Amino acid sequence: MIARMKIAQLCSVYRSVSPHSPYGIHNFVGNLSDELARKHEVTVFGSEDSETEAKVHGIAKTNAASRNLLEAEIMRENLETASLCYRQAEDFDIIHDHFTLIGCHFASIVKTPTLHSVHVPVSKILYPHLLRYKKEKFVSFSLSQRRQFPELNWVANIYHGVDTNAYAFQETPEDYVLYLGRITQDKGVHHAIAAAKEAKVQLLIAGISHCDEGYWAKSVEPHIDGDRVRFLGHADRDQKIRLMQNAKALLFPTLAEETFGLVMIEAMSCGTPVIGFDRGAVQEVIQDNETGFVVRTEKQMVSAIRKIKKIDRFATRARAERFFSLDRMARGYERVYQKYVK
Repeated sequence: MIARMKIAQLCSVYRSVSPHSPYGIHNFVGNLSDELARKHEVTVFGSEDSETEAKVHGIAKTNAASRNLLEAEIMRENLETASLCYRQAEDFDIIHDHFTLIGCHFASIVKTPTLHSVHVPVSKILYPHLLRYKKEKFVSFSLSQRRQFPELNWVANIYHGVDTNAYAFQETPEDYVLYLGRITQDKGVHHAIAAAKEAKVQLLIAGISHCDEGYWAKSVEPHIDGDRVRFLGHADRDQKIRLMQNAKALLFPTLAEETFGLVMIEAMSCGTPVIGFDRGAVQEVIQDNETGFVVRTEKQMVSAIRKIKKIDRFATRARAERFFSLDRMARGYERVYQKYVK
């Protein structure tokens, strides 16, 4: 029996926390906070326009992105938000920090235990700073994430969860494959384009590009023809769900060591198999040849697209329900929190 706890969730003010947010960290904190709020007293420290069943405390009425703040101003507001949380630390049984590093600066000066989540790949710049706090309590999203930074004190491994009711099962897809996510070099969109062209299947691309990188203009835009390769722009949550439900497969050609890859389990919840490059947590999420394909080359991705009908969409959905539900995720965090609550 898990006792009722007072839990603080600490998150960046850059975006609003919400289970409907299209932004990974803020979506995650929104889902986790809502699930935990059913049984516990949960307070989110972040942007005050956050939409959650939890209480919300912050220093600004609206998220920083909507106010077009400069990076230095966003950092100042994040530090003020963290300070607000830790000044009230004695009011909570545990603090869950989603800043990666900022919470580490505060955790040792209060008695309330802090659990840290590292939501981004650890860069060479961030590495030595995080190393100073390696004895803090960290929760990984995948075993792959631990291998990227084995020096940290990993106290639990908890996979992300997806709202399997919202991301509902679709048995019969349409005749296209889908790329959904940031359109940047490290996400490998150009590999999805090349593979779909070679497999002679329509590719729909939904996401946000960063024009200053030059990647869109050089590697993506020249291939957009409005027919075999279509660009749909940014997709909100409802659009994402419809696109995933009707896709024959989601392509996940990442070149980064992903800590998890939420879009993969969102697709699987819809029954849509995933074809992903063997990087980061991909092998832990996709059951190769059962709920999708784990591939290593563009050529293998082409082959996987051509045989995607062999994947059982019912089995794909069942894996999402069994391993990646919101309830399973929340229960995992409950157990870890309880372990450190005095």
